[in-house]
Amino acid sequence: MKKIIFISLVIIFNPCTNNVNVENLKYSAKDLKPLSDSTEALYHDDAAFVEFGQIIKDSVKKYEQVELNEDTIKSYYNDLLYIYNNSYKISNSFFEYATSLHSLGDQTLYHISVSVDTNKNWANNWVEGIKNTGIIKIDSIINDYNLEVNFVFKSDSIYWFQIKSSKPINYISLMEKFKNTNEFINIEPTVFIGTGSNISLSKENQIRYYKYYYGWGDCPSGCINHHYWIVALKDNQVELTDEGGEPLSQK
Repeated sequence: MKKIIFISLVIIFNPCTNNVNVENLKYSAKDLKPLSDSTEALYHDDAAFVEFGQIIKDSVKKYEQVELNEDTIKSYYNDLLYIYNNSYKISNSFFEYATSLHSLGDQTLYHISVSVDTNKNWANNWVEGIKNTGIIKIDSIINDYNLEVNFVFKSDSIYWFQIKSSKPINYISLMEKFKNTNEFINIEPTVFIGTGSNISLSKENQIRYYKYYYGWGDCPSGCINHHYWIVALKDNQVELTDEGGEPLSQK
């Protein structure tokens, strides 16, 4: 099967608590553009991807917890909106790029791809649009997480399906559950080509450090150039604590 490739880095970093020298700020609140519904939806998915990044740091939750915590996602979502609404206080470059900094990887939280041998009689139900297979282990997963199944195509003696969730989930744990049924040939994330942008989180005491990572230049192959900002958030105070990578003027 020809796979769609997504290149994005989930960055794990040590928070930097030393202040950086910020140039004279030239923007103010009046320069902020109201966020559209679609952009706010992107921030919700960014928050879900942040939550996913926190879960997979736990060696147990990574493989056992499928559902993401909605309350935690909401908390991260509020953080990201707050940072955007105060982006003019952080740095000129951060303000200028703020609306472009989203995690394309969050789309992997909505579906996985699986393949089944055509000799598996139960797979005919999925081909015909019937979710129930009669295989208890499979049907339990589908029902427990309210998943949808779409038939993609047949290749030689293999059926390919996309399994979709209406809300973001930990796809690593979901894949593990399907692997444990021993009914599938391949189980893999559905991934995408895109930019190298990513938002990740590290915590230290009561401070949350959000790292906004931006890549450009042949990103389907890993991005040639990179730039990042680390924004500290505590008690509704935002502060740029680190910035680095290639100069944005090279973009």
